[in-house]
Amino acid sequence: MKFKFIFFTVLCYAFSPIKAQEIYLNRCNQALINTIVEDIFSPPVASRIHVYSNIAAYEVLTKKFKSLRPLAGQIKHLKPIPEPAKKVDYSIAAEVAFVETGKKMIYTEYMLDDFLSVELNTWKKTINDTALIISSVEYGKAVAAHIIQWLLDDNYTYTRTLERYVLSDSLGAWKPTAPEYMNGLEPNWSMMRSFVAETSDYIRAVPNLAYSEDKNSMYYKNALDVYNTSIKKDSTFIKTALYWDDNPNTAVVNGHLTYFIHKVTPGGHWLKITGQMIRNKKLSEDKAAELYAMVSIGLYEGFLSCWNEKYKSNSVRPETYINRLIDAKWLPLIETPPFPEYTSGHSVVSATASSFLTHFIPQPCPFTDSSQLYLSLAPRKYKSFREASDEASISRFYGGIHYIPSLDYGAKQGREVVQYILNKIKTRQ
Repeated sequence: MKFKFIFFTVLCYAFSPIKAQEIYLNRCNQALINTIVEDIFSPPVASRIHVYSNIAAYEVLTKKFKSLRPLAGQIKHLKPIPEPAKKVDYSIAAEVAFVETGKKMIYTEYMLDDFLSVELNTWKKTINDTALIISSVEYGKAVAAHIIQWLLDDNYTYTRTLERYVLSDSLGAWKPTAPEYMNGLEPNWSMMRSFVAETSDYIRAVPNLAYSEDKNSMYYKNALDVYNTSIKKDSTFIKTALYWDDNPNTAVVNGHLTYFIHKVTPGGHWLKITGQMIRNKKLSEDKAAELYAMVSIGLYEGFLSCWNEKYKSNSVRPETYINRLIDAKWLPLIETPPFPEYTSGHSVVSATASSFLTHFIPQPCPFTDSSQLYLSLAPRKYKSFREASDEASISRFYGGIHYIPSLDYGAKQGREVVQYILNKIKTRQ
């Protein structure tokens, strides 16, 4: 018998009355993260949900802050949002646009409906103008409709109709792993529309090592490094691997009982860090919108680039290789995700997120990440976003699910994605 247990953090909506400059965008993003956890979206799909919602809010706020440059005309196929027909409060409209856009891409719509209902009731307590609130809500919905029309052409629906991953007989090709032996996740993700390039392969990682079973080869030595590190049972390595696990649906098997622990995705983890920085640095509304939009674009483009590489390289995971050639009973510390090994997704998107945070927040910027308290994991201190990114990357080696080259070249790939985006998108007039 299989039971399902959802490990889920509940957002508390008890907050002080809203002011325009307060961080309602943090609450929006946290509410969306909660919903994504509830609906168990994969990391690439979650990045799509995050990015369109944050772009919707950002585009509205370009009407309020003339120093913000609209993304329309800079990213693929996005046309300028409509002008408001009446006087509106752009902060309310941005929040409504965010939520209504997000609702189009999730299953559990009532969670976002309930969230927005609470938010609007709070706005009503601080703005004694019913007509203004109504017109702001209407405008937010109009912008959401505009963004939704745009997102419907990003190939997502088309990729749902395509053939699933077909297993290869090649010894070096990816194979499903225990405990669920799931088929390859999102094998057609590279067909999704990029915001900044014509195709998803605009950044390619350094070519992966040639597969080899020769004990003197670098491929074998990399696998042996994973194995030898895991059997040391180093407590620091274990804590690091568990802290950055970020598996949205981890299966736990105990005899005949199977249950699932649901957690934030890697992208959700970095967006929670983004929210912490907005709060701790007391960033203004326009800077918060700018940061969320660009970090979200980085996450989306990072997953797009990474998944393009994964299914082109189609590399076998350490678990499969080690079980066949080194130790048949060995298991990684954390669950092996159901997709090819090269490059590491967490390494790529941690590099994109940390690079954008470094770009938009004055440095040096030591910080404490407390985003994993909902899992009873103690906060961790970092001297920089790069240090946190490097730790997130190496955590996949400690966890036993990646070889070192996948981490190093994945991080390099992510940083190159960011530089490409920064050359294409300007957020200030």
